[in-house]
Amino acid sequence: MLPSAYMTDAQMMIWGMRRQGISQAEIGRRINISRQAVNDALKIAHEKVGSALRHAAEANMIEVRHADPEKGILLGFSPSHGERVIITFSIRHGIQTWHYGNPKCVECSWVERCRRRLLEEAEERNILLDEEEKLPPSRLAHIIFSRVIPGLEP
Repeated sequence: MLPSAYMTDAQMMIWGMRRQGISQAEIGRRINISRQAVNDALKIAHEKVGSALRHAAEANMIEVRHADPEKGILLGFSPSHGERVIITFSIRHGIQTWHYGNPKCVECSWVERCRRRLLEEAEERNILLDEEEKLPPSRLAHIIFSRVIPGLEP
């Protein structure tokens, strides 16, 4: 499903700007609306992102352990696979599910697609990477998500 199915374009833009660390007052100045209108849009956006994350967890039978709609991330546990699962919401890709355990990336035909999406995820979250960009997607995911979720080891 496309990311815009969750929020209006304005809500998506405001949510994205706030996630980049731009203050509500500055967002209001940039798009010529009041700070209160920005606050209202963010409240709705956070509710929609949180709902989308929880829905994806429910659909995939994942127990929610930590959810942060402001950051667009959910940490869960898959009892059927016995591993942690990360669900993300991003402007570019909407909902994505990342198996955080020991996926066999080298055996998967989507290894480059996953790496590209993870790098885009890091870019959208202002996470600077250097040599890590060359790591297998499973290791790259550990590094990126440990910088987003408090207490999650890399």
